[in-house]
Amino acid sequence: MKFKTVINLRRLLTKKSHLLVVVVLVLVAGAGYIGWKKTRPMLSAPEATRYVSLSGGYLFAIPDKYTADGTAVPGATIVYPSGTFAPSGKSLNDLYASGGVAIQPISELKDNNPDAFSAYVNDVIAADLRKTFKGPTDTRPAKQKGAVANEVYVLDPDGKRLEAVYAIAFTRPVIVVARDRSDVFQAVGSSMEDYAKSSIKPAVDQAAQATKQIVQKLKDQKVTELRKISTAGFKKQKSEEQLTTLVKESSTHLFRPVIIVGGLYNNEYFIAHLVFESSKESEQPAAGVVSLRKKGKTWKLDGLQLPKS
Repeated sequence: MKFKTVINLRRLLTKKSHLLVVVVLVLVAGAGYIGWKKTRPMLSAPEATRYVSLSGGYLFAIPDKYTADGTAVPGATIVYPSGTFAPSGKSLNDLYASGGVAIQPISELKDNNPDAFSAYVNDVIAADLRKTFKGPTDTRPAKQKGAVANEVYVLDPDGKRLEAVYAIAFTRPVIVVARDRSDVFQAVGSSMEDYAKSSIKPAVDQAAQATKQIVQKLKDQKVTELRKISTAGFKKQKSEEQLTTLVKESSTHLFRPVIIVGGLYNNEYFIAHLVFESSKESEQPAAGVVSLRKKGKTWKLDGLQLPKS
């Protein structure tokens, strides 16, 4: 079975001179979002434990003292130490050097087909690693509950091999790339789930729907209605006048199509990551954040960062 490389492995990897050993974890999940350049505002997520990629169809647990961002790298999710790595203006070298990982769906594999997956691991992933790093690779089967799995390694000049797991268990595959088999890498990979089959899907779907309604009210500049569906803390933080000013300052971006690529989730919070798509060739896409907090059975607006026009 022949494949062409649809995902850009070399964009998620780094130059050999900067990285001796690369580990890639492949799991099954959904299709990714196509790239953009943009500014990247961000809100922290109090005690957020999972990142849900709505555009990719997967979710995973966020390691302690780390956070995740689905807008910093086009079509990918990055996991990096809280407060130590600013994705904007940084390279993936910086991400890996700080102990972070990058995750990207493999859009070419459309279903849970073990034979197609194994062929892809050998014919595309391992081949790309050898070509990128000009060194040998080691590919072998691996065990993972409920998944067909492969491990792929790049060997350093001394022949040292790091362990990792490559799995196919969800709807479509993803790759997880890290500098080595760190605790963070293992935590992200081992906690990866298929969003479509996850027990938290109903709650996240509800939060995502609430986010869409908030975004529409922002587009319509319905400030009074926004405050009605906001938490007491948000109302205290943003007066109606301040919120009106914020919406007007972002009006140019609010006219654009908006995509919720994903968000950080726990039972109480959903920190939604937004992409404001470009509507003209001269424009660059931008990113924003809508923070929601659950009160009873209702998700309410609790924080907001929008790109200024």
